[in-house]
Amino acid sequence: MRVLATLALLLSFSAFSAGFEGTWVIDTRTAQEKKQEDLFSCGKSFFELKQNGQDIVGLHSYNLPDCSRLNEGGTVVGTAKGSTAILYVTSGRNGAIFKGRAALKSDSLHWVTLKELKAGDIEGDSPLILEKGVLHREKQQTPE
Repeated sequence: MRVLATLALLLSFSAFSAGFEGTWVIDTRTAQEKKQEDLFSCGKSFFELKQNGQDIVGLHSYNLPDCSRLNEGGTVVGTAKGSTAILYVTSGRNGAIFKGRAALKSDSLHWVTLKELKAGDIEGDSPLILEKGVLHREKQQTPE
């Protein structure tokens, strides 16, 4: 029993040992949209993060399921404290800035936008920042 408990602790620690570093992805399409992949081939959001100590920097991207609108190259900066980070995301579409919270839980990143700090420069243009969701770390490709 003690061996199982130790193994479970080691496995949970290894999920956090990489911290927030990596590419975190969520598919935002509905089940119906996923079935109609020829019409709805987009619909993903991701955070690509680098972590140095407590400091986090990276990119955020979001695209609509029908590929009609895209926010690519939105910047991310923030600070981690344990398994939680406060991130500031700037929209690549219109410059809007949002504050959000990311929490590592097992092998996933739980994201929620907390508040808009600055409105976008282009009135009526959506910043396309993920409001909330559970993202999964994309596995790195190993060279062949």
